[in-house]
Amino acid sequence: MPERRSDAEAVDWASLEVYGPPEEVPVALTAIWSSDQSRRMLGYRYLGDRLVHQGSRYPASAAAAPFLIDVVADPAAPDRFAACQVLLLIALGEEEFTLNVRPDFAHLRQETARRATMTVDELEAERAAWVAAATDPKVRAARALTALSADVELDRLGERWNVEAYDAVRAGVPVYLAALSADHPGTQIYAAQLLAYFPEDAASVIPGLLPLIGGEDPIVASAAMVAAGICARGTEDPHAAAALTARRERTENLAERWAAAIGLGQLLNNLSPEILTDIKAAMEAPAPVPHFPFLDGDIAAVAAYTLDRLEDRHTLPSGPWSA
Repeated sequence: MPERRSDAEAVDWASLEVYGPPEEVPVALTAIWSSDQSRRMLGYRYLGDRLVHQGSRYPASAAAAPFLIDVVADPAAPDRFAACQVLLLIALGEEEFTLNVRPDFAHLRQETARRATMTVDELEAERAAWVAAATDPKVRAARALTALSADVELDRLGERWNVEAYDAVRAGVPVYLAALSADHPGTQIYAAQLLAYFPEDAASVIPGLLPLIGGEDPIVASAAMVAAGICARGTEDPHAAAALTARRERTENLAERWAAAIGLGQLLNNLSPEILTDIKAAMEAPAPVPHFPFLDGDIAAVAAYTLDRLEDRHTLPSGPWSA
């Protein structure tokens, strides 16, 4: 494919914070269109490492998202799946943290807007009230430790950057839906994974995933089933439930059956003993499942977080809301 130079250099990257030299961002965004695969992969690796650091996003993260969305939108572009992977990083920071904590993205957006109008004194008072509200002494102590090492102004700024990055990626939902029809299974798989995390768009995402759930490719179907469950988590969407149930009942592939059970475990609030058995079996998977996109193939961890949801609990996370 011929070299393609986007208009990435039209952005004033020097004015946007990023983890590392900002002038390298447009270089990487140009490299991902290269005819040289190794150069493209270096570009994607750089973007993943610099636009997201330890789960934190930056102003440059949101600014880079449209250029990555352009890659996914172009059927002739190389490595569209890789663009989806970096977009997922920009949207979530850490997929595992998101599966564990199950954040309400609309609520986070509202809270970020509310805190934007508060003074530092008000923010500190709210943080102190959060610490005092814990009834369990251990939880209160953990919150106090978190508050001691935190800076309310920096936290507020980081929250804003994270929400802006998520929303910048969310703007590409119509593009990711179109990518579900790509000829390349990798593009379909990683577009499905990305769509899983936009529950506010479930009304369009679920119908887009249904053909893949009923399709011939078991790997693509597995990704789509888990994506549908996460996107419509707890809604018990009847169309998704019917598609996942039908796929689970007819498949003889163990990993595919596990994916269907996990999808149902995310989607529904009450499961049959048979589906619960499948989820618990998936938790014992001895190795990552090839081409399963969630948590880099760690279906055992995805199953464990699904069981946590059903039992209304959270495994202690390492992220900023760990207490």
